[in-house]
Amino acid sequence: MGAVDSKIKNKNSSLRSASQTADARPTFRRPKIVLPVPTPALKFQRVQPGVPDTQLTRGATGLLREFSTPLLINHSHRVFFWANELGRQTGEPFDAELLFVCAAFHDLGLLKKFSSADDRFEVDSANAVRQFLEHHDVPAARIQVAWDAISLHTTPGIAAYKPLEVELLYNGVGLDVLGIGYEHFPEDLRKKIVDQYPRINFKQDIAKAFLGGFEHKTQTTEGTCNEDICSYFIRNYKRSNFYDQIQNSPFQNS
Repeated sequence: MGAVDSKIKNKNSSLRSASQTADARPTFRRPKIVLPVPTPALKFQRVQPGVPDTQLTRGATGLLREFSTPLLINHSHRVFFWANELGRQTGEPFDAELLFVCAAFHDLGLLKKFSSADDRFEVDSANAVRQFLEHHDVPAARIQVAWDAISLHTTPGIAAYKPLEVELLYNGVGLDVLGIGYEHFPEDLRKKIVDQYPRINFKQDIAKAFLGGFEHKTQTTEGTCNEDICSYFIRNYKRSNFYDQIQNSPFQNS
């Protein structure tokens, strides 16, 4: 019995050790090459009516105004206002300040200044928001919500099981880009937001903005909706095929 007890004790000790290792590790693994997020000039740090007016939202707005494009500035604001209203409709508390920061950053990875050589543009955007929030001493748990919201904003099936802000950003983007939920959104508010942040040639220009953001790294789009942009715009574009990858594995069937 002593030997058995010893084995059980050693096994339990190993399990505890593994668990403690996972708990002790940082929740985030940093990119090998960090793209610095600049501090925007004060003249750009002014928020629009309806946006929470805080140091974080002013800084995020400043980055949009100074380094982004009119297309993405309007898109990001619409996404916030859609998401904010959808959050209000849930009747649950949510972090409107963080939600705006997520909306402001979610497409920054499409811009050359924030674009890495190897990561998905969503991850580039998420890494930028992490750096921005760390600079402002935001708690790690809150930063993780923002990172998840942005990195998952084009990935279906996951956001609904994450903190509410993650789902709200996902749904705000889905409404603005794809029109998901259009019929159920209050018509008067929908018209007001679009009047304030126009959708001038948006359908065509956002597709081109997507292409510009990852044309130099099309491999990062494989398995995502962004691959359809590559298929549409790039002549003779050929994606990898998951079925073929399975069949071409060097392992042999037993």
